[in-house]
Parts: sequence; C-alpha cells; structure tokens
Amino acid sequence: MKKILLSFVVLFAGLACWAQTDQTATVWGVRSDGSTDNTGSIQRAIDYISAHGGGTLHFYVGRYLTGAIQLKDNVTIHLAEAAVLVGSTNIYDYKGAPALIWADGASNVAVTGKGVIEGRGVALKASLDAQKASGHLPADTPLPTLYSFKNCTNAVLGSEIKKLQNTAASTRYN
Repeated sequence: MKKILLSFVVLFAGLACWAQTDQTATVWGVRSDGSTDNTGSIQRAIDYISAHGGGTLHFYVGRYLTGAIQLKDNVTIHLAEAAVLVGSTNIYDYKGAPALIWADGASNVAVTGKGVIEGRGVALKASLDAQKASGHLPADTPLPTLYSFKNCTNAVLGSEIKKLQNTAASTRYN
C-alpha cells in the first residue's frame, strides 16, 4: 500500500511541476497596456521556468513594455500574433545588458511565434546619447541591440518573428 501511495505522490508531484513550466505572462503580473514596465515580472517568470526544468512563457495580444531580459536554459518566449514586446527607451532599464533579449552560455533558448519585437532604437539611442553628454554614462557605452545570443547552444529566433529595430545598431547572434 505504501508503494502505491508513494507512486501517486511522485506522479502528482511530477505532473504539478510539468504543468507549471508553460506559463502565460499575465499569471506573473505582466501587463499588456504598453506603458507598465514589465521587466521584473518577465525576468521572474523566466527564472522560475528555467529553475523548474524549462518551458514556454506565452505572450498573447497586447503591447508588453520591458527593459533587458535574460533568457536562461530551456526557456522559450512565445509571442502570439498581435503580441508586441516593446523595448524601453530608458537606457537604465538595460542595466548594461547587450540587448533587449539576451542570453550568454545558455542552452535551448528560443523566441518563437508570429509576434513583434519592437526595439524603439531611435528613442533609446537618444536616451543613451543624453546620458553620455551629461557625463552619467561613459562615452564608450554601447547601444543595446534587439537580441544577442552569445555562446549559446540551440538558440533560436523564430523566422516568423517581426523585428523592428528602428536604429542602425546591429543584432548579435553567435
């Protein structure tokens, strides 16, 4: 009897962990209004999903404002059609990150779907230039790119994702 009970406990614990890895962004308090800074909520969701074995963070119709977010092992961001990940125009929302969406040394990371990544690079560059001119940032501070996957294994940026950079800055994908 104990073996049967233990088997059910293990089975249900496994199912609970599996069910938690595919998450809707709104479950994490992410707002689709285009003006709420969702950086912290999105990053917490990514961290959670990665820590629990991986899965997908789903974004549905709406505009999701964010600063830099770091993808971690076994995490996919899925942007449904009419979902827009909108880059912040405040340079400090990037905290020195190389890109709006970035990963370094991660495995099995992806951004998929038919949604849009909107970098708003012209306004971001203006923010960066203003901070450099006022002496708050070093003159050699680079403009973050749209995405950067460095030293990653199995990193995918889906071909149907629409990328709107609005600046001359390049993307990094190595």
